[in-house]
Amino acid sequence: MEPRTIVIAERQTLLREGIRTIINLEPDMKVCATVDNEEELREAVLMQRPSAVVVDTGLHPRGGLDLTGWIKERRPETKVILFAQDLEEDELLQAIAAGANGFLMKDIEWDDLLMQIRLVLKGQMFLPEKLAAKLSNKLFRILAGERYGTRHVQSLLERFRLTEKEFEISLLMAKGLNNRQIAEALMYSDGTVRNYVSSVYEKIGVRDRAKAVIFLRDSGFQGREEDADVRDARESLPIL
Repeated sequence: MEPRTIVIAERQTLLREGIRTIINLEPDMKVCATVDNEEELREAVLMQRPSAVVVDTGLHPRGGLDLTGWIKERRPETKVILFAQDLEEDELLQAIAAGANGFLMKDIEWDDLLMQIRLVLKGQMFLPEKLAAKLSNKLFRILAGERYGTRHVQSLLERFRLTEKEFEISLLMAKGLNNRQIAEALMYSDGTVRNYVSSVYEKIGVRDRAKAVIFLRDSGFQGREEDADVRDARESLPIL
């Protein structure tokens, strides 16, 4: 089986040559071109028809977004892997929309770099943990804004000084989910959920679950119909 071909587009000579050396030691991959500017990258993509391109986001003022779109228009079969120090949430979302297949951070270990390039070549989208967290936060705000209204979400975050994760937990608490159900829904550990719930209690000024759920719902965290425990607690509260 022929090795998969890769173009490396990176401004820093030592980094570019280091990546080429480490990839060329592998039997299933080979670097067919290395470039340090976007003009040479475009030429290499058209001439070499590589399996994948590792693109330094610093090659272009828009952080690789335009290059990603250009490559995908002309060589849709080529996998585009963006190589970055960091990416902001909007840049990350725009890169995925433009067709980026994976992302590598510049502090990556060599073994991890090879593994992640192979995953992308197999058709899997790869996101480093740091960027995955940013994407999760961005998508959460988009979806929450669509459901509750962006201004409403922002006002709740500011009013109660909640982090985005605490806000996410609060929404599920207002729906009546217990800690185990929240942990399953968000793929958190039980201990992580308990810590977030405790933080929410402190910020909204309550000490038990039923009163917390009542408070959250009354404050605009929309949920399902109240369960019996919450309803009984509400009825027991004094009318002020």
